Amino acid sequence: MSFGDHLQDLRSRVFRALVVPLPLAILLFFYAPDIRDILIRPLFAAQRANGQPEQVQALSPAETISTDMKLAIIAAIALSAPWILLQLWRFIEPGLYRHERRYVHFLVPLSGVLTLLGIALFYWVLLPFTLLFLVGFGASQPRTVPVPPPTTAETSVDGAAEGPSTTPPTTSPTTTSPFSGVLNVPVLDEDPPQPKAGDVWISAKTQVLRVAVPLERISPNALVQATSDLSAAITGNGPDAAGTLSILEVPLTVVGGIAQVYRLSEYISFTLLLLLGSVVAFQLPVAILLLGWVGLITPKFLREKRRWAILIMAIIAAVVTPPDVMSMVLLLGPLWALYEFGILLLVFVPAHKVAAGRVFSGAATDRDAAQTAQTDSSDRRSYEDDDSRLPGGVPRDDDDATRGGSS
Repeated sequence: MSFGDHLQDLRSRVFRALVVPLPLAILLFFYAPDIRDILIRPLFAAQRANGQPEQVQALSPAETISTDMKLAIIAAIALSAPWILLQLWRFIEPGLYRHERRYVHFLVPLSGVLTLLGIALFYWVLLPFTLLFLVGFGASQPRTVPVPPPTTAETSVDGAAEGPSTTPPTTSPTTTSPFSGVLNVPVLDEDPPQPKAGDVWISAKTQVLRVAVPLERISPNALVQATSDLSAAITGNGPDAAGTLSILEVPLTVVGGIAQVYRLSEYISFTLLLLLGSVVAFQLPVAILLLGWVGLITPKFLREKRRWAILIMAIIAAVVTPPDVMSMVLLLGPLWALYEFGILLLVFVPAHKVAAGRVFSGAATDRDAAQTAQTDSSDRRSYEDDDSRLPGGVPRDDDDATRGGSS
């Protein structure tokens, strides 16, 4: 093939690779709020565990929509990665020998499985424990005051009021408490099932002050309100907001402490960076296999240099994770396990077994070794007679009827 044919094929593959992710990104934009909620859920769990209100802030009008666009693009690229890799493989496949194709057929599924394991470890282990440590590390201790003992008139055996007490007061009638006349807001574990307009309470679980307000007096979303008004004007049947309450809430913070309020875009960037580091770190067995197959390392060498490898993995974990010890340790443990797994792969899946197509067979025999020694020469001869090529040495393209066809 000439250079012009290769360039035309490359353009064709790039165009086909972009056909899937671009429309998929537009479609996923409508589901970006759900993806955002999935990523924010561990943060809310960490805030709830540390007695903080569950909230993030958007400090600009376009911050939420720009974050959703970024999530949609990244999710589209991730989901269409098999299709993109397929187009890349179609481009480089004609230039590979048969045994080299077997290497790729083994490494790509292995990398895909390791990527899924890295994502699972990130979401269910690394991210929750990292957030628990970081959120708890910066939390301020609340100011505490002793609870006054209840009087006879206020309590009974079952906790209900008994009525006026006959015991004379301990203070003079003219003495007044500095807290008299202050509204006592109830602290509840669960929201009231049927609140009334004007009811106020504090949620003990989420650390917020909540108020029940009639819905017709507020507009929680200007776009939704405008759409509802337009629909009511066209159909004549607008939504009946009478008798409907909206629950408003105010986050509560520690007096004089550090208010830990996280920005939406910065948190999403932090999460995606941690995800990328976890996925890249889980490709360690693939890197070990490649280095072993080309003869740069051996299982014996890896066992002897295990201490230095652990030191290097600790440095890598410190670089690809946020600057805290907890996240580095949580990534270093799986990296060490992947290092040992790479040694096992190098022992049980040597290059000659992959080249001969006998990965899942028993131990290699002398016949296999003799056949492997002739792999390159036989592949060179079979490369010209391979059925993936047309007469005249022109590579066959599964997507085009002939090589001269344009994409």
